[in-house]
Formats: sequence, structure tokens, C-alpha cells
Amino acid sequence: MVEEYLEPNLVKKAFKDAMRSIFGENGSRILELHLRRFLGKDPYEAIYEDPRLFCDGLRAFFGPGARGLLIVLAKTLIKESGIQGLTPSQIIEILESGDQELKTHFFAILCSSQRRVGGGVR
Repeated sequence: MVEEYLEPNLVKKAFKDAMRSIFGENGSRILELHLRRFLGKDPYEAIYEDPRLFCDGLRAFFGPGARGLLIVLAKTLIKESGIQGLTPSQIIEILESGDQELKTHFFAILCSSQRRVGGGVR
């Protein structure tokens, strides 16, 4: 089963590292604070549990600019995690779809890629 390859902390770390790469330490902390208020929980917990909710939080904060941020986020995940075989558009589609099976497969790919590039949880 695909679920056995999932490591929630590895998924959360990949997204957190990507956000830090995009916004820097201070900028990402400010965004995390606003997302936490909107989502009612840690934004990285939200992205693991319900990526569509996370995307809604970005849209609430950035408005139409959230699409551009999602593209940059997906490109950063691909680059930093070494993801192969998925485009930024496909990743965004998976995150916004609400499809549990697609999410699980993507997160398994992300975990595998993270392990390969040495991005394990510290």
C-alpha cells in the first residue's frame, strides 16, 4: 500500500522548507501566523490533512495572487525535493482537487524524493 511510504513529518517539512525558501524565515513566519488564524491549525498540519483547505487559506490571504504563489511553491517543491514526472500544474491540481487518493500518491512521491535527496526530518 502507498500509505506505508508516507511520513507526515517529511511532507510537512518539505512544504515548510519550500515556504522558507520562497519567503525567507521572517516572511514565512508571518504567513504561517495568518494562515494559522484562518485555518484554525498549523498550516503544515492542514496541508497534510486537507491540501484544499490550505489552498483556500492562501487564497483568503493573497486573493488572485495565490495562484502565482502555488505555482512558485510547486516549482520549489520539484526543485528542492527532486520530484520527477510531475509538473507544477499537476501538483496544484492534486492539492486543489480534494481527491484523497491523488493526495496520498503525491505525498508518497514527495516522501520518496525527500529521502533520495537527503531531506529527512531532523
